[in-house]
Amino acid sequence: MALSAEEDLGATVNTFQPDLIVEVTGACNRACSGCYAPNVVAKDSTEVFAKRPELFLKTEALNDVLSEMVPVEIASIRGGEPTLHPELPSIINMVAIRAKEVFLETHARWLMEENFIPYLGLLKAIKDNGTIVKISFDKMHGLKAEELQRITHFLNWHDVDFRIAITEPTLADYMETRSLCGFIKDEKIIYQSMAISADELVKPTVGTINVRGELKATLNHKFNVAPELRVAYA
Repeated sequence: MALSAEEDLGATVNTFQPDLIVEVTGACNRACSGCYAPNVVAKDSTEVFAKRPELFLKTEALNDVLSEMVPVEIASIRGGEPTLHPELPSIINMVAIRAKEVFLETHARWLMEENFIPYLGLLKAIKDNGTIVKISFDKMHGLKAEELQRITHFLNWHDVDFRIAITEPTLADYMETRSLCGFIKDEKIIYQSMAISADELVKPTVGTINVRGELKATLNHKFNVAPELRVAYA
C-alpha cells in the first residue's frame, strides 16, 4: 500500500498541492515505464506539432479560460513534457499573471543540451516570472544522480529556483532515491507517493486546464491515444 507522506516522513516532509494544473501538451519525448499518462512519444516536437496540433494547448484558448478565473496561489504547468510546446514561454507569462507561484514540471533533460540556444527564450520566461522548475527524480523517470547534479548546478548558476520531486511506491524506495541526491537540501525535496490509479493523483483545488483549453474538476482529460500512435513519432 502506498505510504502517507505525512505519517511516514514526519511533519517536515514537503508535499505538493497545486490549485491549478495546466496541461500544455499530450506529447512527451520520453517513454518512462509506469507512466500513467497516455502521451504520444515524440523525439521531434516540430514534427508532432505539425501533424498533431490537437495535442498542444492553444494560447488563445488558455487566455480565454484564464480570463474567466480568479487568481490562484499555486499553478503547475505540465504535460506530457511541457518543454515540447513551442509557445511555452508565452504560456508561462500568461499563467504567471493569474498565479502567485508557478511550477514547471519537467524531466529536465533539456537543461543538459549542449546547444542551449533554442531554450534561451524559455529560460528568460522562467527567470522573469520567478517560475520554479520541478524536476522528476525517481526510478520511473530514470534521471541519473550525476545528471541531476549537472542540471541543478546550471539552475543555481542562473539563479533559477527548483524543486526535486521524488515519486516512489514505498518509504524504503523513497529513502533509497533520496540518498542518491544528498547534495540537494531537504527544503528542495518534494515527496510524492506513487499513484497506481488516476484516483490517487494529486487533485488541484480549482481544476485542470486540459489541452483543449477546458477547465475540468479532475485530472487526466487527455485524448485517448491508441498504442500504435503513442510511438508514431519516436
